[in-house]
Amino acid sequence: MGKSDCKMNPKSRTARLFTNSERRILFFTNAGHFLAHSLILIFPSIATPLAQELILPFEQVLRISFLMYLFYGVGGLPAGFFTDRINPRISLTVYFLGIGLACLVTSFTKTKTQLQIALMILGIFLSIYHPAGIGLLSRSMKNRGMAMGINGTYGSIGIASAPFLAGIINYFLGWRSIYRIMGFPPILLGVLLCITGLPEVKREEDSSRVGGRRKGRSTLLPFLILCVSMALAGFVYRGQTLLLPTYFEKKISFLYELVKNVELVRMESMKTLSATLLTSLVYVISIFGQIAGGRIADRTELRHAYLFFFLGALPFLFMMYFFQNLLLLGASILFILLTIGMQPVENSLIAKLTPSKWRNTSYGIKFTLTFGISSAVIYPIGFFQSRYSLEAVFLFFSALIGVLVLNNLLLILSTRGKSIRN
Repeated sequence: MGKSDCKMNPKSRTARLFTNSERRILFFTNAGHFLAHSLILIFPSIATPLAQELILPFEQVLRISFLMYLFYGVGGLPAGFFTDRINPRISLTVYFLGIGLACLVTSFTKTKTQLQIALMILGIFLSIYHPAGIGLLSRSMKNRGMAMGINGTYGSIGIASAPFLAGIINYFLGWRSIYRIMGFPPILLGVLLCITGLPEVKREEDSSRVGGRRKGRSTLLPFLILCVSMALAGFVYRGQTLLLPTYFEKKISFLYELVKNVELVRMESMKTLSATLLTSLVYVISIFGQIAGGRIADRTELRHAYLFFFLGALPFLFMMYFFQNLLLLGASILFILLTIGMQPVENSLIAKLTPSKWRNTSYGIKFTLTFGISSAVIYPIGFFQSRYSLEAVFLFFSALIGVLVLNNLLLILSTRGKSIRN
């Protein structure tokens, strides 16, 4: 046997991890995750050209997206509830076709009110993905943690790529063309899903049991405790996505100083562009956290892993209050790496603490907490920024993560004597 035969290429490694049916499920759920995170983040990237077109102040333009973000969050619970009662293939088909058509409608809007309504419809359809897609993965994958880690990387790629896609298309073709171009891929995926179908591979283990005991009242309290942790984590996550570019623009100057004297890139918006590039870099690196988190979720005790991810992230978040330039960038990368990396563990915990028949609803609850309620983070951010400073917001976030760590200890105590593993 030659040396080349001894080496396992990535495709053969993936083939060993997942069956053909599982890979088909991953294809559609990964595409759906990428689209969910990229489409929801297009609007902030086009707010400036919209302000110029509509002749509105920047803050009023941002309010146009309020209903989209609201329904993106609160729509998760009803989406999960109905997905538990119908085939997940139907939910994902509605999701793909719905977001595609909503994007096309958005591209043809002429007034502020029309744009608000179109974006609201887009938010409603976007809310379907997480409870339907993540719920399907949790029930269908033998290597559940790894599958969720891979799926999470596509969401992270969507987050990191949205500003670039929006910026490039807007520069050459205008903001309406962004939605027009982004509308066709999901429609094609929806048609393909209708034609090919989607198998649901049942796992061999009895998913109605945890630690040898049947799920039900015994796991209700731990799940409610987990909901508190998820709400706190979602609050900090949403705050980070809103603040990080502005915070980098204020506190990190080395990239701007490096290029500001180059004749071809001398422009007023270069400092903002530099901060945006560094923010994207942070989220690109976080992809490795998703992969590592997936492996950890399949190999370790889930409650302990969940605790140590946040325990490790807390000091880096606290350091962000004090640091600037490269030290701030490093602390930010490590904090985001850990908080993004914990997601496969968190999603696996939900799967272990909830009955299979309520799986999509349970993920709907999670994403209502993390995407819906967390939208209120703008109010404490405004309070701390106006009363104290932008840096003070990170002390507030550190306190929230500290409470989250204590709550995770409570989760471990409430399930003592049990082993919760994938």
